[in-house]
Parts: sequence; structure tokens; C-alpha cells
Amino acid sequence: MISWMQKNNKFLIVTMWIATVSFIFTGATYGFSYGLRSNSIGQVGDIELKQDRFNMNYNNLFNRYNQAFQGKFDKDQAKQMGLEQQVLNSMATEAKLLNLAQDFGIIVTEKETAKKLASIPAFQTNGKFDRKIYDTFIQNSGFDNTTFEESIKDQLTIEKTLTMLSSDHALKNEYKAFALAFEVADKIKYSLLSEKDVNVTADDAKLKEFWETRKEQYKTPKKYTLDIQWTQTKDTNVTDAEVEAFYKENKFKYTDTKGKILPLKDIKNSLVADVKIKNTNKIAYKRYLKLKKGDLSKDETLTLDINSPKLSKILWQDIVNSKVNSLLKPKVVGDKYAAVKIVNIVEPVIKTFDEVKEEITPLYKQEATKEALSALADKRLTTIDSDEINVSNFITLHNAEKQKIGLNTQETSDFITKLFTSNKENGIIPIGSKVIVYKIIKQKLITLDDNGTKDLYKNADLVKKQSFQTKLIKELDKMYPTKLYK
Repeated sequence: MISWMQKNNKFLIVTMWIATVSFIFTGATYGFSYGLRSNSIGQVGDIELKQDRFNMNYNNLFNRYNQAFQGKFDKDQAKQMGLEQQVLNSMATEAKLLNLAQDFGIIVTEKETAKKLASIPAFQTNGKFDRKIYDTFIQNSGFDNTTFEESIKDQLTIEKTLTMLSSDHALKNEYKAFALAFEVADKIKYSLLSEKDVNVTADDAKLKEFWETRKEQYKTPKKYTLDIQWTQTKDTNVTDAEVEAFYKENKFKYTDTKGKILPLKDIKNSLVADVKIKNTNKIAYKRYLKLKKGDLSKDETLTLDINSPKLSKILWQDIVNSKVNSLLKPKVVGDKYAAVKIVNIVEPVIKTFDEVKEEITPLYKQEATKEALSALADKRLTTIDSDEINVSNFITLHNAEKQKIGLNTQETSDFITKLFTSNKENGIIPIGSKVIVYKIIKQKLITLDDNGTKDLYKNADLVKKQSFQTKLIKELDKMYPTKLYK
């Protein structure tokens, strides 16, 4: 089920409540207003799509991407990737499954929901559910406990529904049909082509032609001139009692890579720094008010590219949504606070050819090489019968890693997969920056050993489950139409 969800984006958010606990604190809360009704953005069958659930799911997905991008993911990237639509699609798919569960009479009790909630490690102390930790999480999350707990209940309902519908094992005839791919062995004649087999030059005329069709992509960054007032936290006093109290209320934020809460002694320095930031907040705000009245001067003026790492992401979010002469309230930047006044904004302009020549040259060569390789592969395919080229051993799905065809292990695996899923006797298969031109010259059937048979059954079961669930969603699309309020 997990692997299938990873391959099907529309199921991504069905399980997102699990990750919410780990990621909800890593970024800001964004609000959206799709619906024309109070807390409804649409309807699927009898199930309403709610605004607060959308916000929770969006924040969670945004923060997961942000972690993957090491804190450099922003709203513009989210818009380009269509995050809002991803969330809406996922919610709609979840709602279709909930409609089906409702029609089947499948229910999840409050007791089952509570048990699942209590089993989440981030809400536990010494292996037991800690209500205070959970309440603090809800207070800081930007959504209420009803929204979070309903998401858990919905997930459990979907799990029950899919478990009821799923078939754990394929039928005997299905195994036989699937076995063919595992029992076939191919011997191929092949030619491996790489960038070494083509000659690509990059003169100014070719580069300019390449740049002309893409120059809108090469602009100077938006620049901001900012007056900044800094408030340091290093001299703020912190007691051990304050650190212990802060840890008790916020320990679910401090976890290792497996989600286990770290002990106080291992993160005391980080806790002290965080408590200093917390205790300095009022001081920073008072200094901001003095700056606003003219009773305090700026510390420095900086001209920075948009999203420069000199300032924090959360501060940049305020800056890009503000106008010239705006004075922004202090935000944390590293171990201090910054109150910012926007002095000037310089909009992006298209860079000249000379400015981008060095940048676009490798991109041009990469694309030109790809085109040249494609042309060469087409030519080789027409002469493969007469060419004196490489001939492989018999290739099977089981001996793929042992094949010596000029590729690394992962490339070889990718090639074998594409070869055995193709219905062509000969053809061209791209593998990364390389291309293989091939022709099958012999085939034979082999007998699987016990391990091979186990792999066969495992893969057949997985394919059947994936196929069933994909078709299920298509049928649900017809049964429960989606209506979004615009």
C-alpha cells in the first residue's frame, strides 16, 4: 500500500496526518480561501472538502518539501509545482474513499481514534500518552484538535475500506501469466552510446540562438534595500528551571531521524538558545516601537537579493508581501531579531547574452548532446543487423545485476526493466545520459528456483494490488463527482 501511494500523488495526503506532528513546526502557516462558503471549499459525493483540512494538509506538504529542499522551498516554488492542486486532488480522492466507506457502512469508533492518537510517539512520555504535550501541539499548530482527530479517523476508515476490498494473493492462473516475464531470457545485440560518441561545439551563434528562446528564464534577481535594526539574544539570561519548563512543553519538536524525542541533556545548548529567543521577544518589540517613533536608529543598511540567506525565510515572506517604506515587526534571524524597513525595491531585468553565456553553455551542450545521441542512435538502429557490435549473455530479471554491458548497477537494472517491459524486438532505450540501441537475437525459457518463485509471487501480488486500486479510483471518479466552489 505504501509503495503504491508513493507512485500515486492523489493518495499522498491520505496518510499525511502521520507526518504532520513531525513537520508542522518547521514553517509558517499559510492561509487560503478557495470556498465561497464558511468552511467548505467543495464537495465530493456526500463528503464536504473543508477549508481547515485543506490548510492543515497544505502546510504539511509544504513543510515536507521544505525539509527535502533543506529549508529553501518557498511559495513561488510551491505555486510552480502546483501544491494547492495536489492537496485538492488528494482530498478529493480521500473523500471518494470515504463516500465508499459510508455506502458500505464502515465506521471507526471514537475509541479506535483515541487509541491511534495515543500511539503516536511524539505525544508520549515514557511510552504513555501525554495530554499536555498534545494540547501544546494543537495550540501551536494553527488548527484545532477536531480537525486533527477527524483526519486520523478518516485515515483509519480508509484503511478499513481498502483492507476489506483488497485481495492478499493473486490467483493461480495470474501467477502463471505473470511468470512469463520471470522465465524469459533474452540474448541481445547492442551498442552503448554516450557523449563520447558525439562531437558538440558551442560557438556564439549557436549559444545566442539557444539563449534567445529562453532569455526570459535568465533575469537578475529582485533586489531589496533594507534598513535593519538588530536585537541580540546572547546577553539574555536563562535559568535551568526555564529550560526544563520549555523542554517539557515543547519536547515533541526535538526528535531524532526516527521521530524519537531527544533527552534534555543531549540538546541543552539548543534549548538554551531557543529560550533566549523566546525571552528576547518583548525586548525586540519594544526596540521596534522606538524605531517606529524615531527614538532609535537603524543598525545598518543592506542591499540583498530576494531570499538572501542573510535573513530568515519567515522574514523574507513578510518582506516580499510588503511595499517600499513598510516597517516590519521583528522576526528571528539566527540567534537574534531583525526589524526591517524596506527602503527600495529593484525589479528583475533580463540579463544580456554576455552575462549568461558562461551559465548557458553547459546547458546548451547537454541539450545538443542529447539531440546528437538521439540522431546517432536512430542511425545505428538501421544498421544493427550488419554491424559488428556487442552481444550479451542471456539476460533475465534475476541476473540483471551481473550483466556486464557498460552500465553501473542502477543503470543496468533500469535498462533490464525497460527491456522486459517493451514489446519490441529491437529499439532504443535511453538510460540517464546514455543510450542503448538493441536487438533481441535469441530467447529461451528458464526454470525458477525457490527464491525466484518467491520473488515472482511477491511481485505478482503487488502488481495485482496496484492494478486493483488504480481501477478502483477510476470507478470512484464516476460514482462521486467532485465540485469545487470558486
